[in-house]
Amino acid sequence: MFSQLEQFLFYFLFFAIPFQTRKILYHSGWYFNEWQSVSVYASDLILLALFIFWAVNNRHRKPVINRYDYFLFGFLAAAAISVKNSSDFYIGAFLWLKLAEFSLLYFYIKTYAILKFDFVKAVHVLLLGGLFQAIIAIGQFLKQGSLGLILFGESTFGPDMTGIASFFVDSGEKVIRAYGITPHPNVLAAYLFLSIFAFYFLVIYSAKSSVIYWAYPVILSGFFFTFSRTIIFLWAVGVSLIMAIIYFNGPFKRKFLDNEFLRAKIIKTVWLTAITCMFFVVFYQPEIASRLTLSSKEEAVQLRVFYNEESLKGGINLFGIGPGDFTGWLMEQNPNLPVYIYQPVHNIYLLIYTEIGIVGFGLFMLFLGGLLYEFIKKFKLREIKYHSFILITLSILFMGLFDHFLLTIQQGRFVFWLSLALFAIGTSSLNKRFLENGREEIQ
Repeated sequence: MFSQLEQFLFYFLFFAIPFQTRKILYHSGWYFNEWQSVSVYASDLILLALFIFWAVNNRHRKPVINRYDYFLFGFLAAAAISVKNSSDFYIGAFLWLKLAEFSLLYFYIKTYAILKFDFVKAVHVLLLGGLFQAIIAIGQFLKQGSLGLILFGESTFGPDMTGIASFFVDSGEKVIRAYGITPHPNVLAAYLFLSIFAFYFLVIYSAKSSVIYWAYPVILSGFFFTFSRTIIFLWAVGVSLIMAIIYFNGPFKRKFLDNEFLRAKIIKTVWLTAITCMFFVVFYQPEIASRLTLSSKEEAVQLRVFYNEESLKGGINLFGIGPGDFTGWLMEQNPNLPVYIYQPVHNIYLLIYTEIGIVGFGLFMLFLGGLLYEFIKKFKLREIKYHSFILITLSILFMGLFDHFLLTIQQGRFVFWLSLALFAIGTSSLNKRFLENGREEIQ
């Protein structure tokens, strides 16, 4: 019974990542500030249960730690030291616990879950989760407002509200971007990005598992309705690279030409992608034109430049201003700005540099660099499956240059640390069997 419960919780987690169901326990100051608050999410409770199962089942096994993981431990230590600089100790300590929680998720996935559970089944659940979110996103976009799914933590928004993710077309009409059950369209886009590439994984690698083709155009449509420029751009680049790899990678090209079943799946996917894109372009031309027009005068651009400049104003600080303190520090430096302006710097690397300091930033970059180095050193990108791992992870890391949600929002943290764990799977000797002799993989 406990084994079945563990399996259910693990697979359900991939479906429930976007849910915002939570209990707010504490916030700093007299008004609520998302970036300086303490919340417990339902997904935290799922993680806690999974960690308990992990501890019980692995109590007699020595933990496997790669060389680059020690930089992650150093980063966590630097973050713990930086807590003393936080203006609110409770917020700083809580955000350090969040870093520790998701670092633990990284180790859980790469050393235990990947061998304990069926990876292909988890990919299917991620695909179904993307389908569920895409259906909601399409409904929100067509209605131009929220659907009242309060049970799942859906954000409340409508055309008459300010401070929501929207833009204007040339005619002056306001267009609200789709949220799904996430706090922001960019967060939804990141989750759907993973779901779309989960579909590609099943198409290319899965020889036996069923592929839900009708779900793909629905997920892709929901993804487009987020109008998340950076993430949609990364998707387009990723698709182009996959097609280039298929065409120029000799062994896979021969496999593509010789394997009629594989060839039919890929061609069908290409047609579905082209038809969905054409439909979107034909029916939403004004919206696309508006989002493709990127001006230095646009508020989103100006705010990112402003946050970056403010972040670098503090100069070199060994242990930063404290986890979660950027918004409070920004209020002190610029006390007369509109309330919605007070957000974390929209760059996870500058956010780490400012809040945790140059020591933490250096250790974090060494961790990422070590992860990338070990992956390339071990596999030298010999086969297309290894290109997939690096493509997804680098895309997520690139997203971090233009937004903060990967480190500051619950759903974004899941996307970030899951992608790093997926990448780390390739460097762990424990997972050699999975990578080289996967049951579901086309040999």
